[in-house]
Amino acid sequence: MKTILVIDDTEDVRNLIATVLTNYGFTVREAPNGQLGVQMIAEEKPALVICDVNMPAMGGYETLAAVRDSSKTATIPFILMTGLVSRDGFRKGMVSGADDYLVKPFTPDELIEAVMSRLVRQTEVQLEADKRAQKLHEYAAHYPFPELSGSVDDFAGSVA
Repeated sequence: MKTILVIDDTEDVRNLIATVLTNYGFTVREAPNGQLGVQMIAEEKPALVICDVNMPAMGGYETLAAVRDSSKTATIPFILMTGLVSRDGFRKGMVSGADDYLVKPFTPDELIEAVMSRLVRQTEVQLEADKRAQKLHEYAAHYPFPELSGSVDDFAGSVA
């Protein structure tokens, strides 16, 4: 099953989320802070990240920014969670590139719904991107451009 990284400075919260997700069949990794979380994301490329907003040193918004700034991790679905809800905070998270926002306390059903909807959406986006790349590859293969040097994949990469 897919791996989900949970980043929260409160061990009880991480354990609760990990238990729910593990019971649902996910592999769960945990990080107690944003700095370690960003490192784990870069190394392990989880299928999805759930991250608390309010953490010392590197909070959720900073963690999200670091993930979105790297081309290798920018497309990983990212769910922010917080117990301190404000309209400004919610907007900041969404404008920063969060895929979803969970308000603590949330139910196991709300957690699973958020996770599944983000994973389904990620799969849909990836399938669409794969279809477009395949069409471009087929087009380039049927209409060679002699003035271009390199492979069809090089051409497809330069167009995208």
